[in-house]
Amino acid sequence: MTETAKRKRKKRGLKLKLAIAILVLAGAGAGVYFKFFRTPPVEKFATTRVAKGSVVDKLAETGTIQLVRTVEVKSTVAGEVRKLLVEAGDEVVEGQLLALIEPDPTQSLQLYQKRSAVDQARIRLKEQEQVVARLHSLFERKMLSAEEYERAGNTLIQTRNQLRLAELEVEVLEAKANLTPEQKHSDLRADELKIVAPIDGVVIRRGVEIGEVVASGISSFTGGTAMFEIGDPSQMIVKSEISEVDVGRLQVSQPVEIVADAFPDTTYHGRVRWVAPVGEKKQGSTLITFETEIELLDHEPRLRQGMSCDVDIVFARHDSIAYLPAEAVLEVFPEDQEKTQEKVKGQKGRLIAYLTPPAPAPADSAASGAHPTPADSLALDQFTEVELQLGIETSTRAEVISGLQVDDRVAANAQQIRDKKNGKAAPPVPAPEQD
Repeated sequence: MTETAKRKRKKRGLKLKLAIAILVLAGAGAGVYFKFFRTPPVEKFATTRVAKGSVVDKLAETGTIQLVRTVEVKSTVAGEVRKLLVEAGDEVVEGQLLALIEPDPTQSLQLYQKRSAVDQARIRLKEQEQVVARLHSLFERKMLSAEEYERAGNTLIQTRNQLRLAELEVEVLEAKANLTPEQKHSDLRADELKIVAPIDGVVIRRGVEIGEVVASGISSFTGGTAMFEIGDPSQMIVKSEISEVDVGRLQVSQPVEIVADAFPDTTYHGRVRWVAPVGEKKQGSTLITFETEIELLDHEPRLRQGMSCDVDIVFARHDSIAYLPAEAVLEVFPEDQEKTQEKVKGQKGRLIAYLTPPAPAPADSAASGAHPTPADSLALDQFTEVELQLGIETSTRAEVISGLQVDDRVAANAQQIRDKKNGKAAPPVPAPEQD
């Protein structure tokens, strides 16, 4: 290697060392500056305004639409379905013919027997009346004892009672068969049993087909065959299960807002109609609930039995009042109680918020008359504690009665400000779990 190459190499080494030294000194100087001379950034906290609007204290639950009045229609005699005149969904009126049933032959035979018993009782009554008339003349002429005459009179009374009983039995059978007046006063047998609607309403369900044999709803041990189910759509309710935690606040006639899942854009009005006096624990649940009925005040043909809906039971509602978001209000207790973190059941603390001074209006805004727009966040020393009196409180809003005015600016998170003022550190962030 020549002497010239050696000198060049030596110069490059000196330059590299000089550059490294400069970088080390610059780094040390920056560290000293940031540690001793740079002003740390001021921590700021979000604010919110006292607004004017509505505060509604309500309970949100779900329910099912039901008809208040539903009737199962059954046959009074056993027989075979011969004709069906209505379908599910049809509107019917009271007394309208729904179906025809051919009664079991024993039903017609029974009606014949009862009518025959009536005829026989009438004959016996006529004969006994004639006997009593003859005995009466003998009794007046002293040719018959009083005992024999009284016995004949008692027999006459028994015969009259037997006739009345037989007539009642026939009336019952004819009523079961829904016979017309012409059939009742003729010798025709009950060829067809008429099933008629007991109420005005809508046929909710039809449970039989033509040709099926139905059991009597009176004499059958199974309760008879349900041929139709008719409901009155003029009165609807919503059945809901209310938790024991909330049932104490329920009262009859409280207003309710109802939204059916089928029509989410429409709100119907209702009111609490009935609350069960006894709670019930559902299978598989530890929660006790109380069945509650809510009367639908809006008559809407689109609503049908079985529809699911959301209900909001309104406990209280105040409009055009000052309110704060729930996070901006804090309930505080005595210092010793807060240290032990023991709360006495039923004890109420002080309600506070952290007020900020009004933001000064910029010069150009004052000149133009525009409303000043405050900063979204402020330093900790700009928040002052104020005590509040609240009205309605919900999970999202609190009604401000005293302590603040509309458009006052307060801390958006009162708990955060209180922790910072008391020197409480934020809870540590847990380290991520290692796989």
